[in-house]
Amino acid sequence: MNQAYFSGISGVMTHQYGMDVVADNLANVNTVGFKGSTAEFTDLFTNMLVSAGASTPTTNDIGIGSRLQSTTTQMQNGTLLSTDRFNDLAISGNGWFGVVSGNDSYYTRAGNFVFDEYQKTAGDVNSSVARLTTTDGKYVTGTMLSNYSYNGSFDYGNGEIGSFVVTDPVDDVPLGSVSSQGILEFPTRIAYPVEPTTQTQFFGNLGRENQTRTISANVVSPNNDINRLKLEFNQHFVENPDGTMQPWDGYTWDVEATVTSNDGSILYDTKNGQAVFNGAGGLSSFNIASIDNDGSPVSMDLGTGFTGVISIDAVATAGSSRSNGVSGGTLTKYGINSNGIIVADFSNGRQSAIGRVAVYHFQNEQGLNRTGDSTFQTSTDSGEPLFWSNPNGETVTGSLVYSGKLENSNVRLDVGLTDMIIMQRAYQANAKSITTGDELIQKALQMHGR
Repeated sequence: MNQAYFSGISGVMTHQYGMDVVADNLANVNTVGFKGSTAEFTDLFTNMLVSAGASTPTTNDIGIGSRLQSTTTQMQNGTLLSTDRFNDLAISGNGWFGVVSGNDSYYTRAGNFVFDEYQKTAGDVNSSVARLTTTDGKYVTGTMLSNYSYNGSFDYGNGEIGSFVVTDPVDDVPLGSVSSQGILEFPTRIAYPVEPTTQTQFFGNLGRENQTRTISANVVSPNNDINRLKLEFNQHFVENPDGTMQPWDGYTWDVEATVTSNDGSILYDTKNGQAVFNGAGGLSSFNIASIDNDGSPVSMDLGTGFTGVISIDAVATAGSSRSNGVSGGTLTKYGINSNGIIVADFSNGRQSAIGRVAVYHFQNEQGLNRTGDSTFQTSTDSGEPLFWSNPNGETVTGSLVYSGKLENSNVRLDVGLTDMIIMQRAYQANAKSITTGDELIQKALQMHGR
């Protein structure tokens, strides 16, 4: 009877713990990135009545209660919720975001991140960067590239001086080692530098008739202006003894190359030369090597043979051109792709990666210790964080990172309510065993008194 009494007490305590776990799960059913727990029970010990021996095929023992053995974390993914903020992040698959506070590292699935700003150069507001943080101020970690730097004299436009400037546009960001990860920073002002035009190509048919032909190209100057490079073709004429003019040979064209501002108000350079074609109309030679574009030389390629500008006896066609060079641009927005790469979009249509959000993995996720605020820390059971790699040895996230989404709690309300009913009934049953044991004791005492 005493054993039933104490077993009931242990059962009540155990299922109270279980109810606490279920209640905590239900309380966090809408907590971003929350991972539910499962209460696991085990028996205490048994009282041996008769040990197994030659005359008894089984042991005869009575168990004495139960206890809470552990609470295991449910690691399945929660549902993804769409938001309208690019800095809201969610991981689809395995992995954890890393955040730091001082010298302490934490790991979380809650991607409801925000920004805080500080000035990299004290007193210079244009040197501000926004650091990605959790709502309680822990900094999100990852890899930042060194492909941009701050230029305090850079003309950002509209009279604004000072900006970060991209020095090496790239598309990909290798993560590197776990120990090399640092705080993610987003420059609030960053520019894509001017890449002046250095080469132009021209195409078209001049025909054979004595008419002026013009082919133009837009060229980017070092000052970020879009200038106009124009080639004007006229057949080369010679003067006869009688003073009349006639084509030299029908295959030689005089060329005047000019570079002007887009509206034509400023002339930067003029060059004169000749384009000579063979009898079939293919280009044999062109003797203007380059022309000045407001301080930057630009080469002119008319092709060879029939690959560029030609002069055949057919209807002349409108010329076309192709040139390199990129206008400078300013930041329009940031984005984070499915590999966690942070991409800056610029007003000139160009992009460049500047960093990458790290996704950490563990040999034993169940060994992580809860620290509150949907964060965890490593333990001897979890092991140290690591990065996954592909067969080529390249570091990969191993999961998809979604921008503009949040992972909701993985607690299922229907399961939680069912577990609550089970815990309630078990608690009541164990409480009943206590009262029943008490009644038995009282009955025994009454029998003794008689």
